[in-house]
Parts: sequence; structure tokens; C-alpha cells
Amino acid sequence: MKISTYEEAKHLVKEIGILPLSSFIPDHPSLDSVTKFKDWHTGLETDPWLWRDRFPGDGLAAYGRFFAKKPLLISAELFPLVKNLLTDPYSVEERYEDGLLPKASVEIYQTIADQEGIDVKTLRAKTGMKAKESKSAFDRALIELQSTTDIVIAGISERLNADGNKSGWNSTCYMTASHWMELYGHAPNLLPTPEAKKQLRAWIDEKYSAAAGVYLTKIFKL
Repeated sequence: MKISTYEEAKHLVKEIGILPLSSFIPDHPSLDSVTKFKDWHTGLETDPWLWRDRFPGDGLAAYGRFFAKKPLLISAELFPLVKNLLTDPYSVEERYEDGLLPKASVEIYQTIADQEGIDVKTLRAKTGMKAKESKSAFDRALIELQSTTDIVIAGISERLNADGNKSGWNSTCYMTASHWMELYGHAPNLLPTPEAKKQLRAWIDEKYSAAAGVYLTKIFKL
């Protein structure tokens, strides 16, 4: 069954917890599989491409490339549990000192933490990574920080010209995951890892197909 409104999408995300934008989890819905192709990139309220940014802005779902380097939404109810399992026990600075992260990752994270909701254009400028040859390292660092749930995509900002009118493409904005959760009143999940794994396993067994369950079990090392 196809959905055609943001309200329907909200219900779906809350019900299943994890909704990729495109299909990559076996036998599992994605935003593109549950919507009509003709509705995409229309700029209308029925455009699923716009919904993906509304979810984090409304505090309803975390948005980012949390695993498999693919963009997905995770419901606000489930995200604290997922973050519990994906987050690294060491801080960004400690991982850098141990040689596990490049310096760019630390600079990007610290800049986001200093200016929560910063847009990507400003972020590249403030971290000295505006040059074309820096783009690959910049993108890799952003994906790495999302995969450990250090940061999330917070939505978009409109690019305005000197007269205050919209000019050019919208720009993706980033926040630290902890700030996003605090901003919308989502408490962290502080369960010991074995119990957190047990709860996520129970969610997966209840909500997902066997094929999706096998895939996610490997992702979360359940």
C-alpha cells in the first residue's frame, strides 16, 4: 500500500522504527518503495524528498547515514536504543588520539558542537575544507561521525541572497546527536549493552521479516 502524506509517513516511521530512504535492507520498506514515483521532487507537501528533512526538524525521527553509508530515518522512540549500540565508548578526541579518527573528523565534530544546526557550506568554510580536493575527506568524516551517532542531519536551511530572497539549493544542516535528543526531549538509553541488545533484538523479531532481521542482527552485532 502506498502512502501520499507526511502524516501517513509519520505513522509508518513510528510503527517500524527504521525507514531507509531507498531500499537496501532485505524485505523491508523504504521511503521510495512506499511512495509514488510521481510525487518525488515536486516541491509540494506530498513530496517525500521534503519529508526527510521535516522528520528531524519536528523531532520525530533522527536522520543520517547511521549504517551501510545509506541515509535513513530512525524513530525518536527507537533512536536512543540504536545510539546506545552504535555509539563509540570513547569520545571523538580520544579516538583521534588513539589514531582511530583523522584530524578532520575532530575539527568537523567540534565545529558542529560549537554551532549546533550549522549548514554544510558554513561547516566546510569554518573547518578550512572548502577546496575541491578536500571534499572527499570532508564527506568521509561526516559519514564516519554519523555511523557512530556522534552527529545527525538536523534538516535544511535556505540559501538567501543579499536581499533576503531564496537563491540556489537548500543546504543540509548538522547537529550533535546528543543535542538533537536533548532539544526534543528524547532521553538517552543508558542500559548495559547486553540488555540494550536484548531489547533491540525483541523489536526486530516483532516488527521485521526474517530477511530484514538477519541483516540488522549483523549490523548491530546482536
